Amino acid sequence: MNTSSPASIRPLHHFWRVFLIGGLISYRALFYWISPWQYVPTMLAAPLFQILFFVYLGRATGVASTGFFVVGNAMQICSMAGIYGMTMAIANERQFQTLSPILATPSNRLAIFLGRGLPVLITGLQTSCFGFLASALLLGFRPVVAGLPLLLLAVTVTAASCTGFGMALGSLGLRVRDVWLVSNIAYFAVLLVCGVEVPLHQLPAAVRVVAQVLPLTHGIAAGRLLAAGRSGGTALTDILLEFLVGVTWVAVAYLLFRYFERAGRRTGAFDRL
Repeated sequence: MNTSSPASIRPLHHFWRVFLIGGLISYRALFYWISPWQYVPTMLAAPLFQILFFVYLGRATGVASTGFFVVGNAMQICSMAGIYGMTMAIANERQFQTLSPILATPSNRLAIFLGRGLPVLITGLQTSCFGFLASALLLGFRPVVAGLPLLLLAVTVTAASCTGFGMALGSLGLRVRDVWLVSNIAYFAVLLVCGVEVPLHQLPAAVRVVAQVLPLTHGIAAGRLLAAGRSGGTALTDILLEFLVGVTWVAVAYLLFRYFERAGRRTGAFDRL
């Protein structure tokens, strides 16, 4: 009994080691070129100006309240890290000719895959929190204090959902040459159809159906309810739906990753750019 116990936990220990340490090392390796001069304009300044633009546009047109645009945009900006960051974290391995050595290792593929997403998730969460803080300082945004813990949960789940969506897009980079075109379309698609700038009920019925399976839609709906002080079962249901959307996209991403891995081994597609 005593001799078999360490052996039984060794695979689990290896999984978490690859997930945490491997994910951190790969993030540093792929994004070693980022400096404060690049991070601040890209991940902080650009999202801030997005929030300011749509808030003042909304005030001028009277489409919705300041809180509507603050919550929508402050939560949407986490998708910048989730979509583009995860696309780079996976697709750049092929671009840098390091994908084949990684896939030659016996390490758990799920651990490798999910480990790439943790630093990206944290980056997206930081960006959204900065957006809310800047909105409170510059725009007078004042969410209900009692709803802040659940609002933070909604933002975290939404950032994770966007990361899962980015994983699926990044997996396409194992085969598609111009994955950045796909990422750009996806980024602006969630901005347009997920109720960020336009109330969801004002969108066409077909668009509303598509929005239900995309990240951000349910998370933003929960965030608006919580910011307004309505922290009942509806907000919790939206958070749960956002979580399920994220899990679904992670599953899709993993299946795509394994499919392209097997196909790439047969055809040698990993080495063709």
